[in-house]
Amino acid sequence: MDIPLIIILNKTKGGIPMSKIISLFINFLNRINKIIWKIIIFLSKFIKIDDINYLDNKPTNERYRHFKVDEPAFFEPFKTIETKDHKQLIKDNNIKPIKRRNGKNIAVNISCPSCNAPKDYLYDNTGKQIQFECKVCSLVFSTKPNPKKEIILKCPHCTYALSKRASRNDFDVYVCNNKKCSYYLNNLASLTLSDKKRFIKNPTLFKLHYIYRKFNIDLPTINKDYRDFIKSPIDISKAYSSQYIIGLCLTYHVNYGLSYRQTAALLRDIHEVYISYKTVENYCKSVSTIVHPVLEFYPYELSDTQAADETYIKVKGKTNYIFFYFDAINKIITSYRVFKKRDSLSSIKAAYSTLSKYDKIPDSLKVITDGNPIYKVACQYWTEHGLPFSLYQVIGLTNQDDISKEYRSEKQIIERHNRTLKYYYRPKGGFSSLDDANNYMVLFSTYFNFLRYHSSLGYKVPVEMPELDGISNMPNKWIELINLGYKYINIYG
Repeated sequence: MDIPLIIILNKTKGGIPMSKIISLFINFLNRINKIIWKIIIFLSKFIKIDDINYLDNKPTNERYRHFKVDEPAFFEPFKTIETKDHKQLIKDNNIKPIKRRNGKNIAVNISCPSCNAPKDYLYDNTGKQIQFECKVCSLVFSTKPNPKKEIILKCPHCTYALSKRASRNDFDVYVCNNKKCSYYLNNLASLTLSDKKRFIKNPTLFKLHYIYRKFNIDLPTINKDYRDFIKSPIDISKAYSSQYIIGLCLTYHVNYGLSYRQTAALLRDIHEVYISYKTVENYCKSVSTIVHPVLEFYPYELSDTQAADETYIKVKGKTNYIFFYFDAINKIITSYRVFKKRDSLSSIKAAYSTLSKYDKIPDSLKVITDGNPIYKVACQYWTEHGLPFSLYQVIGLTNQDDISKEYRSEKQIIERHNRTLKYYYRPKGGFSSLDDANNYMVLFSTYFNFLRYHSSLGYKVPVEMPELDGISNMPNKWIELINLGYKYINIYG
């Protein structure tokens, strides 16, 4: 009989050699191991070995389908009803009125919309006087048509009518269910033998059918939202402080990344200006609404290469997302808005902020992003609305495809820009509301485009404004931007 472990530990005080203790302990563990194996062998008679393979704790290496945006579908209107003369058709074909076997007549006062045949020549297909068929011209029609059905969506590969599969917040998903569609057959033939086995077990792993996303996003709403997404808490023209003090607040808070409290303390300790941190906050938010038109409507000289990426910030402790579009050559921020969600609608709005800054969209316009599929949705949406651009997605951290090899440097540029933002944003520790976050992003982007010197541009600012030439200090430059903002408000407001 083996000595229990408790007894062994108790006898260690009585002078038992350590080697004896270790030997007994190892023997005890070996006995336990044999008992466990006997239990496993006994249970294996009732359980298949394949059912307990999960004990290896290795993740299954499944290949999931990549998000793909197919070419646009065909939009066809419903066939118009051809007008005919029922009297002439009845006379030519000797058509008799319908003899109803059930003895029931059509109660509603209705006639054929094509030939105007009266209800005596109409079949009641449903028995509920909803759908009818005309005996004279063979037209099938309904007394309760669906007003939402204005067009028919058809597959561009087989012209088969698309079926609605799902509804999302911003679009409806339509799919071609034709098993003889050339698109489906080509995708099916391209599967390897192992892929076909996986497809039989789980068809959702592969995208074989044609899919089209029909957007329900109102373009005028996007245009209005793009102009009015920030608001001012006060009228800065009624501020008690001088314009130079406001310029100092902006310089410390934006240029040097200080918080509102740090800025107020610096003004008090160095400049002997006694204003509260809340006053500094109100000044900065008000200026953001004034310089916003300058940031949006200034006549930029943009290149045909834009890099886009989203990075996160904290708003009331929750993650929100900044969608940056960045001119990779001229180092100009063209989109900078903060959204609560990282979804397709946010991506569409961010892309619009960039596309609207071009007088004419270049044919060679390229947008380089990561592999997030929402950029493909934005590309499809704006292509359908007359603002096309080419999308190139850099996947992963290593260059495993030609696109990643060619455009990796542009993707790294936008990543470095994100780190620049985090350097200025970190001391703030987050924002109290989405409006506060967007107000700050307007100020940061204004500083980045018009006031911040870049080593990659030969220590010049990305956008050299004639109005700022000859101004030596930063507070006065902010004052001039404010004055310029009032002019832009009168023009574009």
